[in-house]
Amino acid sequence: MSAVSEETLQEIREDLEARRAELINKSKLAQNEIRDSDQYQGGRDSLDESTDEQGMSTRLRFADRDRNLIMKINDALERIANDEYGYCESCEEEINEKRLRARPMTTMCIDCKEEQEREEARTKIRPGMMDEYE
Repeated sequence: MSAVSEETLQEIREDLEARRAELINKSKLAQNEIRDSDQYQGGRDSLDESTDEQGMSTRLRFADRDRNLIMKINDALERIANDEYGYCESCEEEINEKRLRARPMTTMCIDCKEEQEREEARTKIRPGMMDEYE
């Protein structure tokens, strides 16, 4: 049984589906833009080429980010369909409805997510900090 009401689930499902459709449309537009920019090659100097490469790199990074977000949305929609939505993957407790509305793709309650972030911060090597190697 889901951790949130059927009405809330329906609202979240509709929001996720709308976000996914928007991202897919954005992705298609980006693919067309990339394809169109590849076709035009005439009259360019090295500065133009460098600028184009930077732009392409940025578009590819955004496309990758959007692809990852679409996967998270698909996972959330699958959890809704399987009646597994709204439970923390770490502690298995219900995720607060306010958190689900704010971050509908979340898989963790706020306490577990904060603990995960603290752990990541503790284990991350900070630039310029060589004490760990001395």
